[in-house]
Amino acid sequence: MSLSSARLRYLSAIQSMGGVVLPSLMLVACKDPSQPVSADPTATTATATASVAPVATGTSSAPGDAPSAVATNTPPPVADGGAPDNAPPRVGFRGPMCPSGDFCLAEGAKGTTTEKAPAPYAKCAAVVEHPEDAKDAGFHMRRSVRFSPENTAAARAKTANACCYTWVIPCPGGRAFRDATGTPSVARTIERTDWAAAIGALALAGIAPEERAALADHWTREAAFEHASIASFAQLTLDLLSVGAPPDLLEAAQRATIDEIEHARITFALATAYGGAPVGPAALAALPGASRTLASIARSTFIDACVGESVASAALAESSRRASDPVLRDLLAKMADDEERHAELAWRIVAWTLRSGDPTVEQALAEARDEVITELVTLTHDVVAAGPRPADELRASVLREVILPCTVQLLGAHARARSAVDRLSSGRQAAADPVKQSAQRGLT
Repeated sequence: MSLSSARLRYLSAIQSMGGVVLPSLMLVACKDPSQPVSADPTATTATATASVAPVATGTSSAPGDAPSAVATNTPPPVADGGAPDNAPPRVGFRGPMCPSGDFCLAEGAKGTTTEKAPAPYAKCAAVVEHPEDAKDAGFHMRRSVRFSPENTAAARAKTANACCYTWVIPCPGGRAFRDATGTPSVARTIERTDWAAAIGALALAGIAPEERAALADHWTREAAFEHASIASFAQLTLDLLSVGAPPDLLEAAQRATIDEIEHARITFALATAYGGAPVGPAALAALPGASRTLASIARSTFIDACVGESVASAALAESSRRASDPVLRDLLAKMADDEERHAELAWRIVAWTLRSGDPTVEQALAEARDEVITELVTLTHDVVAAGPRPADELRASVLREVILPCTVQLLGAHARARSAVDRLSSGRQAAADPVKQSAQRGLT
């Protein structure tokens, strides 16, 4: 599997939905991701990463009828921490896909480690717990928090004892299940044995304890996201039913739900094997979602599936290629194929929503496309500023070589098809007017 083959697979899925005319030039353009795109990449955004599994070193390790009806996701709130009450200005670049933000506390706030912030901010803790994480019930992926000298310097222009931090919730490894605020929600992990699939014997001999611990942490995190994807696809099925989707899309969504159950069982089994203790999910706060519109379904499908599942598939495929353990390699390759099929389904859904002719759908997708452009600028900037990071480089490659060219061409083809229909309608109207006028003269 390669990015070029994934790109062509998604284009084929879009074409199969009918009603969206994709000229042969589209295939040429999507084979050549250097085609120019333009947008204003100035929106405030969040850092996004792909998740490639760590590898132990030196060891094995049918188109339906067009929808007839249709809000964009609400961004997660940014906590202010209570003290000081001024929110610092955002500094630097952010990407749009992963929830992130910033907050400030007063000097002397308790840190999660004994490490202090660098001078001249030694009275600030280097790492603290986000105020919301300290009081929530554990149903959300906890925020990764780090001290921000830039935000602290800016905030101290108004509040002398401010200590400011940035936070990010890592991007899910597949289709996210989001709470009412748009924040990815996962279940806590607990000790249990019934979620571990029978995956065969992994080659664990010779893996250093710290490497096994890192692998266990990685697969526990991925398992939580895979488990949440079950709820996400269940929500998708309800969303599709609410807007009159055709049965082939509903059937595919249900099959994807079954896939995600198996993915969760596999990844919990990997976490159990590497960690040496059984692990599984606690209860997930999977409350019914709010009423959804066609535009909001199109947007969330694009971000969480067209993008999210494409990145997840590429990350799993890369992890499979790097794995020397044949059992692990085969498991990851199969999961990568499944995730690519889920992304293919997402492109079919997006193409189907465009057929409604609802302008809010096209607007929502255009805004999501612009967010992808912004994130690509962000990732490129970060790689240049901080040096190569494999996860960021992989995500950037998927955005550049798969998501952007196909999205630009999809929206362009849709606009051209709409324009052609408008011209045809205008031509018929113009041809009818002389006949109508002649008939009226004959009656006078």
